Amino acid sequence: MKFGIIIPARLESERLPRKVLREFLGRPMIEHVWRRSQLLNPKLETIIATDSEEIINVCNDFGATTYLTSNKHDNGLSRVGEVANFVNWDYYIILQADEILIDPEYLNKMIYFMRDKPKYDSYNLVTKLESTKDLNNKDVVKSINRKNNTIINMFRKSGSVAPMISQLEFTRKVCGVFSISKNCLKNVKIESETIIGKHESIEQMKLIELGFDILSIEVDKNYLSVNTETEAHEVLKIIKKDKRQKMILRSIF
Repeated sequence: MKFGIIIPARLESERLPRKVLREFLGRPMIEHVWRRSQLLNPKLETIIATDSEEIINVCNDFGATTYLTSNKHDNGLSRVGEVANFVNWDYYIILQADEILIDPEYLNKMIYFMRDKPKYDSYNLVTKLESTKDLNNKDVVKSINRKNNTIINMFRKSGSVAPMISQLEFTRKVCGVFSISKNCLKNVKIESETIIGKHESIEQMKLIELGFDILSIEVDKNYLSVNTETEAHEVLKIIKKDKRQKMILRSIF
């Protein structure tokens, strides 16, 4: 099977505009994410997909392969659907451009599962929630999983009546790294937006609403992505202090 990575990137994100070009330790966030994707062994073909000429120019400076897409896409999955017209992979790994702390070992774990359990339409990294505060934090996408680890539902605020401490046991944080099979993507991209995915602003919900299976792959660490100014400052602290993050930085810069 052939795998590849697509990093969808847009300039004008709603909550933190221009965040993919925001500098962390003197480098734009999109470069941090791309360089981490390049630590896989063997490397996978990786494409940054964007509708911004400014992002294209920045990415060309650090040597990334880029693809200029339409500016009509509603989300990253839609953007990936356009790129898939020109690359022929069996699975498309979608790495969100704000996953600045992504551990390359987590990408390796996803690829292992895709090879070992190739029957699923999609795969998504998840982690445990660290605090009951996350249950109603709309910036944290969460999931409920079946016993076989396929995902039943994704949401931003808990609708459970169970005690919050109990909810931590069966709720997971959804990471901004998922993959989709060629066949699933072909079917999904011809369908119009689904109502839950659209209004919750969770692109993977389109797959669930259309009846496709997403296998959750649990990883150890609940690293932040960058959605807000507060998270950007917190991420910078983690980059400077976390031992694993410091080790990754030494490998890429």
